[in-house]
Amino acid sequence: MSFTRHELKALSRLTLPILATQLAQIGMGTVDTLMSGYVSTRDLAAVAIGTSFWMPVWLFLAGILVALSPLTARLNAAARGADLPHLLAAALWLGIVAGAIAGVFLYAMAQLIGAWVDDPVTAEIAAQYLTAIAIGMPGAGVFLAYRFYAEALNQASHVTRVMLAGLAFNVPVNAVFVYGWFGLPPLGGVGCGIGSSIVFATMAFAMAINTRRHRLQPEFRLWRRIWRPKWDRVKQLAAVGLPIGVAIFFEVSLFSVIALFLTELGPTVVAGHQVALNVSSLTFMIPLSLGMALTVRVGHHLGAGAYDLARRASWLGVVVNLGIAMFNASLIVLLSAPIASLYSPDPKVVALAATLLLFAAVFQLSDAIQIAAAGALRGYQDTIAVMLITFVSYWLLGLGLGYWLAFLAPEPLGAQGFWIGLVVGLTAAAIALGWRLAVIAKRPAVVHG
Repeated sequence: MSFTRHELKALSRLTLPILATQLAQIGMGTVDTLMSGYVSTRDLAAVAIGTSFWMPVWLFLAGILVALSPLTARLNAAARGADLPHLLAAALWLGIVAGAIAGVFLYAMAQLIGAWVDDPVTAEIAAQYLTAIAIGMPGAGVFLAYRFYAEALNQASHVTRVMLAGLAFNVPVNAVFVYGWFGLPPLGGVGCGIGSSIVFATMAFAMAINTRRHRLQPEFRLWRRIWRPKWDRVKQLAAVGLPIGVAIFFEVSLFSVIALFLTELGPTVVAGHQVALNVSSLTFMIPLSLGMALTVRVGHHLGAGAYDLARRASWLGVVVNLGIAMFNASLIVLLSAPIASLYSPDPKVVALAATLLLFAAVFQLSDAIQIAAAGALRGYQDTIAVMLITFVSYWLLGLGLGYWLAFLAPEPLGAQGFWIGLVVGLTAAAIALGWRLAVIAKRPAVVHG
């Protein structure tokens, strides 16, 4: 009981500010959704389509850089503080380069949207929105590197303050471009993309100042080191982070591909799917934040050589996450229709979103288990297995079943068929990742320094 109380306190001290940061991040997407939805249904659908492209890329970038969390926590627990700034410099180099590549990729995707979206007006708005977001990707990479470094050093509240300020800043910046304030032309959904890119750069700059003041020795010349990083650290981050990024990409891109498949059913269906996805993403932020905190805690215990404590912390996180998910699922079931009505004045969009939210309530449970298990495994740096399990569960089982139910079954279910596939795929991932954690937690020799 003493360990449980102590670990719960440590997890909560990490989870709460990480949760606030995650909610602010999702809140930026929610602001885009709400503001574009009240311009027109086409603008809402275009932002949904554009988001289905850039959000997986953002999370892939975050997955690469989240490798900084367990590595930083282990060095810190092992009293190797002199190595920490060099690790940060390597992460910033990786964030800038990977962010630039992500921006080029998103720009290329923007040129191809017209081939996937039948409505030419929606396609044009989505392409311009995505192009605006692409410009902000290097700034996002810098922000993410600073973020995970601070969180691993138990200073997540610093990130929270920056992120909340960014969310507050996002509303007026969006409004300037969306509604055409100060004499600018109203850009609708495209303005949301411009505003988001400006906010990415602003938050990166704010975190740079915060890190210099609170987490670096005055004599350390960080930006000189960024252009001449320790390549062994860059390789270590990439080796741990790339499988994490790919695993996250497999999960999130599944939702994005579903959104693209649904475009042939019309903008109302796409908008309803986006509303349900946005709500379920908001409620999922608590389990996700605890999973991220669990990565740090497991990395800390392993860095201190406490393998038994790492194992016990892992399973405690799984149990707590399941309890949180049960509460979230209950709220979604009880309030699905009123919540959906907040996102759109269109009654058809509201009706479909309310129906899809019932499926979202079911997969909250499986999703919470799998994200806690994956978070613990990342602390063990066992990232390749997570990537493989994610691919099979989501893309082969979940998407395959969902596509069949949506379009090929004797009585096609449309959007509901895809959400049934999501429930099945996430359940399979929860079972497989739970089994993998049970195996890895008994074999501390797999952990590398």
